[in-house]
Amino acid sequence: MADTNTTKKTTRSKKSTANDALKAALESIPVGMQPVSALIRSPLNVRTTAYAQKSIEGLAATILSVGVLQNLVVHALPDDLYGVAAGGRRLAALNHLLETNAIEPSYAVPVKVVPEELAVAASMIENDMRVDMHPAEQLAGFRTLAGEGKTPAQIGDLLGYPARHVNRLLKLATLAPALLEALAKDEISVEQCQALTLTDDHERQLQVWTTAKQGMFHSTLSADYLKRQIINNDIAVSDPVFRFVGQEAYLAAGGSLKQDLFSAEDEIFADRLLTEKLLQEKLQDEAQHIQDIEGWAWSEARLSPVRHYGDDAKKYQLCWPEPAYTIDERAKINELQDMVEASATYDDENELQQRIDDMEYKAIARQVTPEYVASHGVFVSFEDGELNVQRGVLLRTEEDIQAIEVAEAARVMSYRREPEPVDDISLPLLTKMSSERTLAVQAALMQQPGNAVAMLAWTLCQDVFGRQEYNNPMTVRLTCNHHSLSQNAPTGTQGKAWLALMAEKERLAGELPTGWQSDMTTFFTLPGELVTALLAFCAACAIDGVQTRESGHTSRSRLSTLESATGFHLRDWWQPTGENFFGLLTKTQIAAALTDAGLNDAARDTEKLKRADAAARAEREMADNRWVPDWLRSPDVTTDTSDNTTTQQAA
Repeated sequence: MADTNTTKKTTRSKKSTANDALKAALESIPVGMQPVSALIRSPLNVRTTAYAQKSIEGLAATILSVGVLQNLVVHALPDDLYGVAAGGRRLAALNHLLETNAIEPSYAVPVKVVPEELAVAASMIENDMRVDMHPAEQLAGFRTLAGEGKTPAQIGDLLGYPARHVNRLLKLATLAPALLEALAKDEISVEQCQALTLTDDHERQLQVWTTAKQGMFHSTLSADYLKRQIINNDIAVSDPVFRFVGQEAYLAAGGSLKQDLFSAEDEIFADRLLTEKLLQEKLQDEAQHIQDIEGWAWSEARLSPVRHYGDDAKKYQLCWPEPAYTIDERAKINELQDMVEASATYDDENELQQRIDDMEYKAIARQVTPEYVASHGVFVSFEDGELNVQRGVLLRTEEDIQAIEVAEAARVMSYRREPEPVDDISLPLLTKMSSERTLAVQAALMQQPGNAVAMLAWTLCQDVFGRQEYNNPMTVRLTCNHHSLSQNAPTGTQGKAWLALMAEKERLAGELPTGWQSDMTTFFTLPGELVTALLAFCAACAIDGVQTRESGHTSRSRLSTLESATGFHLRDWWQPTGENFFGLLTKTQIAAALTDAGLNDAARDTEKLKRADAAARAEREMADNRWVPDWLRSPDVTTDTSDNTTTQQAA
């Protein structure tokens, strides 16, 4: 039999080694005290994204209760000030307390004063440990250290990144400034930027990026596509773009042609960059010519036409008037349309349709007055191999653009979820505890067969009512994740919920008739009470409340409504101990938990203890109450930590 035991890796990551190196350097520097009024955000701090307000307020409450448990890393600045390079969230919390008059400007804060070089490294490592740094932030830090003469390998050794990763990000420094700004705003991805760095020509980078965006509005703009646009500088002379530019104009501009002897029919190619440049110039000439002849207020030209959506909708308004018919014209058009329906030949139909089109043109032309032309413009582009002219385009005012941007920002914000305190919980701990919580909810629901069967019926009805029925046999399926839940839950196969579930499973298995798996009719004669118990157990086992995290945001628990409806409380099934919970927290989080439970004296004492001792202390303090972290209980459940009572408020 194969050995199924796995050996845990003991090799430490390069980043962990770098953290240890920085830690060793910091340990040699003594801790000093500085008033909070002397601390400001360091210009060397690589973090550019803001902290969540709830996170700041929560940390501020902990600091007010137990003080600053971990020193800040600072470097000296002029005017007796100190820049905080590591500890930005603590500084934000302290400033919050200062602004709310909870502390005085003289409030002493523990700090370690380090040289600037160490400050940059401390800032990058701290920010990267807490949340993956934005590539623009990494690039800023790497460039600072590279400017001090460090090689990519040295930067990687200092900060715990592979030299190849440092090299790749430093290569982004060759991007046009506008693209670097777009990267910081998440308007362009790192992969897209890397593709554009295949050329150092800023004008070429911007041209490829802008043209690609305009031409692929509805599609995903892949890095491979951008790479092909950078690398592939050839265009076939049979291409509509080249034919529109004209070979004579191309050769006159210094272009050359080359023949691909390995292509079909020995196709001839021209330089794509020069061809597109000449195309842009010809479009602009065409636009200016139409403006001069027809008298439009302005003209513009580009490769793609104006759209009524996206960025174009902010800058332009398509205002070509609809036909305004007189009563006689409308009657005549109705008459002609009836004649079209009754026409015997295509020639007759085309002749009648031409008369309708002529009347439409005149009805529109009457509205294109000199005043209209003087306030609108003409836009020329190249679409589907042909010149495309859009007349009557209105340029929006700055006020209009700002109003649209404000409305769009409000719409985006309405869908954007602000970070919550649970987002500060590590993903491994979130997985462990939401698995523990899921097992407990399963065990509790199993003991309420009526609710469990009702839950199953509700689930099945969502797939039945309102949908077309088929003649297939029942295809209901459920997923039982007991293996992964027991592997992830800190109590594993020794927890109260797991033992209760397995005891009921064993009991029910003993009640099943012989041969039931191969003969569905054996269930037809089972007592109703047993069928209900089986349904209740299976329905309970289908409950899945394991939470995930994407892009820094934690998925909301799907258990809250069910918990509220069934009177569930996690402490009926799970007791927090040093091993299964508190030992998985940081000292700061342990102190925050004790503070949340109203145990302020114990919270303050944890500052003097090692983490293992602090976890053991928390286990003892919490043994006789009903405290549960707010992220492990439904919102309408409040816990009285003074005894073993729980209050459930009306939702």
